[in-house]
Amino acid sequence: MKKFTATIAAAGIAALTALPALAQDMTLRMGTFATSTSPWGQAMKAFSDIVGEKTDGRIKIEVYTDGQIGGMQQLLTGMQLGTIDMAYFDVTVAAFLKGAEEIKVAIVPYLFDTKADAAKVLNSELFQKIYEDIAQRTGVRIFAAYGDRSPRAIQTTKGPIETPEDLKGFRMRVAGIDIYEAMFETLGTQITPLGMTEIYNALSRGIVDGQDNGFELAVPPKFHEVAKYWSATDHVYGVTGWFISEQVWNRLSDDDKQIFREAGKAAGKVSTDATNALDAKGREILEEAGVTYTEPDREAFKEALKDVYKDFEGTVWPDGLVAQIRALQDQD
Repeated sequence: MKKFTATIAAAGIAALTALPALAQDMTLRMGTFATSTSPWGQAMKAFSDIVGEKTDGRIKIEVYTDGQIGGMQQLLTGMQLGTIDMAYFDVTVAAFLKGAEEIKVAIVPYLFDTKADAAKVLNSELFQKIYEDIAQRTGVRIFAAYGDRSPRAIQTTKGPIETPEDLKGFRMRVAGIDIYEAMFETLGTQITPLGMTEIYNALSRGIVDGQDNGFELAVPPKFHEVAKYWSATDHVYGVTGWFISEQVWNRLSDDDKQIFREAGKAAGKVSTDATNALDAKGREILEEAGVTYTEPDREAFKEALKDVYKDFEGTVWPDGLVAQIRALQDQD
């Protein structure tokens, strides 16, 4: 897995934090690989509008979707270098950064049972500390974590997929993060790391047999045109996060930082609402497009994947963190 050095932006951070920031005019670029019509694209526009209104136009946010200014790795590197200001995608995308490995714990298969569980934990004090540690180590800050994600499914060009055994020998596109790779290797597949903007062509050309995003990232780019089998495995739930270069964050006044946090929460609700609406009609959209929709044996998938996290516990993240997260979900 590729990693990016945590020291790229570090040299300037201390100097930038020495004096309190004053309110100032600025134009910031925010990117994602998701489409403009996706829940993420809608949320980014909402964020831009809210910040513009709350600052009387003093801060302008330019929104770039569809990978226009880079995919995951390019956006992260750009934020470290200060050439890209902001991004919006799953909080676990931070795992591509050297110094942010602990965030991989949120990818443990079947760690969360519902969207609400994921949102609760990924906004808890436990994860706020993780986000702060990531900012200090990498120069990239997650300043708000709002936007419930669709549960991940397995979408394939061959099928149907009802049990883990049905996947053996498949070529699966995965995000280039080692715990994702371990997950699908455990299921007996051949893994092919690809960026989101490469998936459609890879499926249509037979380079890969499947991918594992949920409705909110799989329906807007119309993967169902080329992958006609959908298995609702629900193996990972997640939350999107508002990322910002620490260099930019330290240029913001305290009042502007609060505006950003509030805008992130409000715009995150736009994403959540759009995702929930899409999840409610996603099966219908797929079946109308000729996709075979399967409710698989989830217990069999859980059993097959139950030990994946053990190779990472105590090395990539602290020993006992998975148990701590599961206990946190049970608290009122």
